[in-house]
Amino acid sequence: MLEVVVDVIKEYGIWGLLASLAIEASSLPFPGGLVTLVFGFILNLTIVEVILYGLLASGVYTGFSLIPYYIGYKLEDKLKEKTSRKKIEKAQSWFKKFGVWSIAFARPLGLGNYISYVAGVSKINKWTFLSLTLLGILPWTVGVLWLGSVGNLKTVKSFMEEFQLYGIIALVVGIIIYIIYRKNKKQRSKAQTKAYE
Repeated sequence: MLEVVVDVIKEYGIWGLLASLAIEASSLPFPGGLVTLVFGFILNLTIVEVILYGLLASGVYTGFSLIPYYIGYKLEDKLKEKTSRKKIEKAQSWFKKFGVWSIAFARPLGLGNYISYVAGVSKINKWTFLSLTLLGILPWTVGVLWLGSVGNLKTVKSFMEEFQLYGIIALVVGIIIYIIYRKNKKQRSKAQTKAYE
């Protein structure tokens, strides 16, 4: 797989990088992060080039992330037909209250493409969605390009895989802690209400 990515980058250069991030942002299975890493490694970029390419690539990713966003936006009615309206409204309410920042945080964790659908279904404002997507993907893209330009490719690839794994574990643990916290808060609130009755 690594050899194929290297060949594509050598042949297509910046266009290969932009196309790979466009494909990944469209929610098709594609290793855009790996291509970005290899791109930084092969071209041995200066810090200014890392930032410029990072901005350009992040802009392309952000634009193409509208594809799954609009699919989610349009599928809401179909989901409501097949699922309980109450459940859909509850999911949307939860996402709007607590999850809007997950649009930015999920990007480096490999969950970013799925969060685009949820944002669309939840009718998150398009400009908010685009801003948070860019906020989440820009530091990741610049960081991965920089890591590729300064490191040993296999070591950096291994680091990225571990980062994603630990990031997902941290996210799951954080969600569990938050759910427990909310449940305890509701129980305390109910206990206080009963005490006043």
